[in-house]
Amino acid sequence: MKILLTADLHFHRPWFDWLQREAPFFDLLCIAGDFFDLECPTGFLPQMVFLYQWISHLARQQTPVAICSGNHDLPPGTSLVRSGVPIPSTDLVVISHYAKATRWIQALKLDHQFAVDGDEKIIRTKSGESLTVVCCRYRADGRVDQWKPSSGKSLVLHHEPPANSQLAIPKAGNPELSLILERLHPTWCVSGHVHFSPGEQNHFFERIGNTICFNCRQNPPADTLPPHPNTIVLDTTAGTAAWRRWFTSTSYDETIARLD
Repeated sequence: MKILLTADLHFHRPWFDWLQREAPFFDLLCIAGDFFDLECPTGFLPQMVFLYQWISHLARQQTPVAICSGNHDLPPGTSLVRSGVPIPSTDLVVISHYAKATRWIQALKLDHQFAVDGDEKIIRTKSGESLTVVCCRYRADGRVDQWKPSSGKSLVLHHEPPANSQLAIPKAGNPELSLILERLHPTWCVSGHVHFSPGEQNHFFERIGNTICFNCRQNPPADTLPPHPNTIVLDTTAGTAAWRRWFTSTSYDETIARLD
């Protein structure tokens, strides 16, 4: 099984376009939160409409997708619309889907191929491999929603990396996630939140107990960004993880780690 891992897209649309083109080449696409840009001049609503339409394209491609929310994804108290920004009538159908959802991210669960906050879903490939995907919502209080342990291989998505890990440096990480990983020991965990930091070691994977944890160390939001997001390709059959990190519009490096 080949899984494409990433996070922290912050509404950089070229990255969404690239992921849509790449997704059909993978058995699963995982995005660990922060889809939106808090400073977007048009506000949240146009971003939400775009994301729904983007997810709809992935559904037509029959690409399994697992996503979880991040701290930039509609934090409490934020306004959906900006003064003076019109709402096109063509967007009203999409907006109605969001309005009917208990939480905004639930509206993106278009069919059985999608897993969102609160889901524990089994993904099966044509070759017969199976994987349980667990999507944990971001909580500002630092708590982590519990899930049921899986007897087989499992992958947990949580926006914040576990505390006391190299993946969280230079931030603190989530202490509760660390404790839960050590108790439930899923096979893998993917996070984001902590971006690539010049001068830091920028680890992209680390073993915590029996769990191998990942952070693609996304390039932080900037006026000029590379054409592709930083990603990790997890190959469960080969037992490898390949981290591709972009520096400029034409330069990147790739680090391949053996996980056994």
